[in-house]
Amino acid sequence: MADTDVVEEPGTSIALMPMTGVAVNLESEREIALAYRDLRELKEKVLETEKILREAMRYRSEALGTKTFHIEGVGKVELRGGTRVDWPDPQALEEELRGAGCPEEVIREIVVEQVSWKVDGSRARRAGGANPVYAEIIEKHKRTIEPLPSVHMS
Repeated sequence: MADTDVVEEPGTSIALMPMTGVAVNLESEREIALAYRDLRELKEKVLETEKILREAMRYRSEALGTKTFHIEGVGKVELRGGTRVDWPDPQALEEELRGAGCPEEVIREIVVEQVSWKVDGSRARRAGGANPVYAEIIEKHKRTIEPLPSVHMS
């Protein structure tokens, strides 16, 4: 039986709480609410533990110089993901490009107005490739982020 299976017994329904093994009377709103609260806390702890394990796996990956491990009893463990580019201040990028004489239509293609500002990285690279002053401004305003890798086991 899986940890989250609902067990039907004559006259009573109970659920086994994952990880704790606690039986919950599904006909008692108090027990359901308490179990739900406990489960929410457990989920937060599991997510925090997952983050710590992913950080540790990234550290081991860097230390050993590989993103793929073959671990006895587990199988193949692979880290996926890499850096991503973030643009923390698109409006400042827009203003500096405008100050450098970048044409307004090019600025509008690079910095796209939405509910919030975002930068079209592809267009910014092309503009930077065409003009070193734009490239310097664009480089100054971008930030490369390395999120935690995803861990895949097979």
